Amino acid sequence: MATFEQHTKINAPVDKVWAILTNPATWEQWFPGVDQVTSLGAVAAESTFQWQHGNETGSGTIVAVDHDRGLLKVVTSHTGHQVTHTFDLDRAGGLFGLGGDDTRLDYKQEYDAPGGFIGEFISGGNPADALKVKQTLEKVRHLAEG
Repeated sequence: MATFEQHTKINAPVDKVWAILTNPATWEQWFPGVDQVTSLGAVAAESTFQWQHGNETGSGTIVAVDHDRGLLKVVTSHTGHQVTHTFDLDRAGGLFGLGGDDTRLDYKQEYDAPGGFIGEFISGGNPADALKVKQTLEKVRHLAEG
């Protein structure tokens, strides 16, 4: 499985970042590869939605939402290709995570690459997907800190 994972520190409380991640109205501003989201009333486990990016359309399913843990897991699909997006929040401020209002956001993007082991090895070095993960984190950080 091709996996791209990064994290960022956000100068905002966990609850503010969580509110951005779980508000479908903000997804068009930060969710990777999505210009428009439809049919998603609430971010809840087993909810489904449709997405559009340019001329491409696809579907998605929210696999897990855990407010207490700060975990959101979404699977998007397009022409049989599935991508799992996992967002994990943690309070990052102060000494040993105590005090302060900073939040650490981890984002992991995973998918089965065509071509088996060799395809996964090649995809693992894919700079486009690594950049997409980085840009997603930057967009969430900008929304939360703005």
